Amino acid sequence: MISIIICSRHPDISASLRENMEETIGVEFEIVTIDNSHGKYSISSAYNRGVERSLYPYVCFVHDDVLFRTKNWGTNLISHLADKKVGIVGVAGGKMMTNVPASWAVGGRCIHIIQHLKNKKTAHVEVKDPSDFTGNRLPVVLLDGVFLAMRKDLFDVVRFDETIPGFHGYDFDISAQAAIAGFSNYVVYDILLEHFSEGNRDASYYNNLTNIHKKWENKLPLFSNDEPDEVRRDIVSIEAKILGKYIRRLARRGFRVSEIIGHATYFANVLNTGAARNELRFIRLKILFERLFNPKKN
Repeated sequence: MISIIICSRHPDISASLRENMEETIGVEFEIVTIDNSHGKYSISSAYNRGVERSLYPYVCFVHDDVLFRTKNWGTNLISHLADKKVGIVGVAGGKMMTNVPASWAVGGRCIHIIQHLKNKKTAHVEVKDPSDFTGNRLPVVLLDGVFLAMRKDLFDVVRFDETIPGFHGYDFDISAQAAIAGFSNYVVYDILLEHFSEGNRDASYYNNLTNIHKKWENKLPLFSNDEPDEVRRDIVSIEAKILGKYIRRLARRGFRVSEIIGHATYFANVLNTGAARNELRFIRLKILFERLFNPKKN
């Protein structure tokens, strides 16, 4: 019933992951491993090849460093995807995609995962937001790529964009494709997995995000169907603040001053508001300040 597609950094996935899926999924499944041990593929191209090789009506894209902690999670997944209005489901995501590049959590994050942490006193933590949520799913726009699942027939209208290089941003792009096509994406709370690494928001992350937001600028911003009206009304000030954060993030990742000014000016023109243009004031000083005093912050 479910094809699990994994872009592996090794010739095959680990025995522990294979055994874990066999013990927990609870339905008929196959594992489609794309051997990327030599770095031949971007994750988008690997996943598209996985879809072409898959046999089952549901496809699930998973990182190779996870373990599932929910018994019969496959049954839960199929139950979510049986609703034809559902696009993509995941275990972490956010409720808006703004005109300016930002984390998927910018509009308030929805997440349920056991996350391992680097350089922290606590080795791992179970993260759940909203912490008091008792249902089994919440609508979102963007999903984190650690776990993405959908019906295979959705690939009649979406596809991983192989012009996106490397391993960042593919999740933003395909989430946006599904939302723009009229489907509802969801974070689900009845599938718990353990993720053994943290994301790396390096320069390539911001390069890809920048290009993806430019690609979809005529469709943005996007909101989940339950996003409050007050948030939608306040989007002008929200996006101006995000532009300021975007400038600081690029400064910390070593982008050239000319690149930062070019990208920031582009998005300020997209927003076309006084608040956005105000973020361009003294931009060279802002970049210098970030590099001197906050070089290692995220």
